[in-house]
Amino acid sequence: MTEEEDIDNNPDGNNDDRFTRVENDVFNIEGYRVTKSEEVGETIPEASAPISNKDKNNKEKIEIKKFKIIFLGEKGVGKTSLIERYANNTFSNYENQDARNAVFHKKCDVDKDLVVELTINDTSEVENLQKYPKEYYRDAHGAILVFSFADHRSFEKLEYWKEELFDNAPEDIVVCILGNQVDRTADKNVTSEEAKAFAEDNLYVEVSAKAGNNVSMAFDELINRIIKKQQEEAKKPKNEKVLRGKEERQSLGLKKEKEVPEKKKKCC
Repeated sequence: MTEEEDIDNNPDGNNDDRFTRVENDVFNIEGYRVTKSEEVGETIPEASAPISNKDKNNKEKIEIKKFKIIFLGEKGVGKTSLIERYANNTFSNYENQDARNAVFHKKCDVDKDLVVELTINDTSEVENLQKYPKEYYRDAHGAILVFSFADHRSFEKLEYWKEELFDNAPEDIVVCILGNQVDRTADKNVTSEEAKAFAEDNLYVEVSAKAGNNVSMAFDELINRIIKKQQEEAKKPKNEKVLRGKEERQSLGLKKEKEVPEKKKKCC
């Protein structure tokens, strides 16, 4: 079977042998253990003793980080489809614009000691504006710029979106360039070489929202780079750290209004 036939026979891209799958979150339930029986080949719930104090202490040490990810790019390049592929492992062309979500959430277990909770902001509510509001960029940890391999103009417009990003986003934001619709080989009019040259030292991945190729891997690598950036910032002297959140907004002249000193009463 050819690659084209495989995709046509499986339009949602749920092919375990070829495409990246995003597993659902798994939650551990206290006082309950699941074991697998080799004889019958099925999962059997097994009651167990409550989790020990040692396990509880380890559980309390799990660190939770919250990251905000924003998307930028021209209409029709598949931004929402990429987000939904990663968040829900589903694919939609989103022909009905009203059906699109503005914000997606995803929890990722980075390792046994760290959980990352992602807030992924789509452009659905700001795409019709001439200029995205500053609130869209505010406090973002990562930015994903998307172009379509089947639309050279969308690649050319990345320069505009990069300038918008660096004019409005926090200084320490981590950037990822995604070339979407890599499965449309017959329509490809952007070369990998020119896309890599544009990305420079930033993360660059060729993906397909429809087929699922490399989508999960791209997000995972972006998360790792954000964590590494935070670790680097933590080692810097206080006066060299990048301001974020409320501190950053204050540095941009958005401080609270100065309190008017109370007038002293005259004694006579």
